[in-house]
Amino acid sequence: MSITDIARRILPASTVASLARARKKMRRARIEKLPLVSEKEFTRILTDELGLTIGDTVYVHSSIDQLNLEFPFYRILPLIQNVIGERGTVLFPTYPNRSPLSSYEYLLNGNVFDVKRTPSYTGLLTEFARRQRNAVRSLHPTKSVCAIGHYAKDLTATHQLSPYPYDSCSPYYKLVEYEAKIVGIGVWTQYLSFVYCIDDALKDNAPVQTYFPETFKAKCINYQGETEIVETYAHDMKQVVHDVPRYIKTHIADDVCRDLIINGMKFFRADAAKLFPIMLELAKKGITVYPRSVYSKRLLDKQS
Repeated sequence: MSITDIARRILPASTVASLARARKKMRRARIEKLPLVSEKEFTRILTDELGLTIGDTVYVHSSIDQLNLEFPFYRILPLIQNVIGERGTVLFPTYPNRSPLSSYEYLLNGNVFDVKRTPSYTGLLTEFARRQRNAVRSLHPTKSVCAIGHYAKDLTATHQLSPYPYDSCSPYYKLVEYEAKIVGIGVWTQYLSFVYCIDDALKDNAPVQTYFPETFKAKCINYQGETEIVETYAHDMKQVVHDVPRYIKTHIADDVCRDLIINGMKFFRADAAKLFPIMLELAKKGITVYPRSVYSKRLLDKQS
């Protein structure tokens, strides 16, 4: 469990928020001392460091505050599109719950998710992408994804059909089939949501039961303006404690997934089609991104 997790449990919400603001300010001050990244250099990072090329499907995690850019942040999207071309597809997480509100709390409050109007609170770049005319967003009340490009509709079409938000119906899981590249821009793999695909692939056999036992039947408004009821599980954040960067460094080869420091800034790259089967086999052996303290008793008894 991280220091942040402990602080959230024992300190008042106002104190946690104040500490978070101070930490963010300190990080930004450090970033501003780094050399400015030009559009040319950023494009080089996309191609040479993150491995993007023409026709790629790429899922992007990002934190604009952790980048020292010489250009406006909204240029990031067209720069990626220039690299992957017309047959490429770019995806972003567009979660509707604003931190520190969890997806469970968001659902408990009875919020209605409108696929066309509900903002994304997973970063400035994700909201900018969501607002693009050609963006297609998956109909999921808490874990929606927006996609732009050749396979946008195919990747997002079935997200609402399963109560497991990261299983084979989801855009996350489909990254494997489409041989997608997952990249972090301004972040490391602690934000790699793809790891939850392993939990949802194994479901009740997963080493860690990360969801509350009951499902929510959430109201969602689709692109036709009609109300649909989407059933979904919600993560129990007491169980979702992990150290993904350490797991990646310990168990995964660099050519499959790697955290990077480029010009003093955080990035990562991952190959979804290679990473998924490796993580799945490790999970079947009881090796996951989670600490043993949150493993299911059934698995621990089996291994003892």
